[in-house]
Amino acid sequence: MNEMYSLRILSKGQVTDLSKGFSLGGKPFSVFLRPKKVTMELNTLIKCKLICDDAAGNFPVPLGDWTPGAVTEISPGAVDLEEYDLFWGAGEKI
Repeated sequence: MNEMYSLRILSKGQVTDLSKGFSLGGKPFSVFLRPKKVTMELNTLIKCKLICDDAAGNFPVPLGDWTPGAVTEISPGAVDLEEYDLFWGAGEKI
């Protein structure tokens, strides 16, 4: 992929179960992690697959902001949903 990928959020939702991972059928999306408790951390790692990746791996994402990464898949258990609210935002109608 040689072109710059730009994601404008046009649809969104909350992920409440990661036991089987999460995807939008291959469509790219951004993630927003909202800590449920006060934290001094600025980012965390999640195991996910980006639009040009062949396999999932750790990817740093900011807390309290949308990641610029074009995520296509979040691995099972990649985010502790007891610690964070996890939202997705996509650049098309889902």
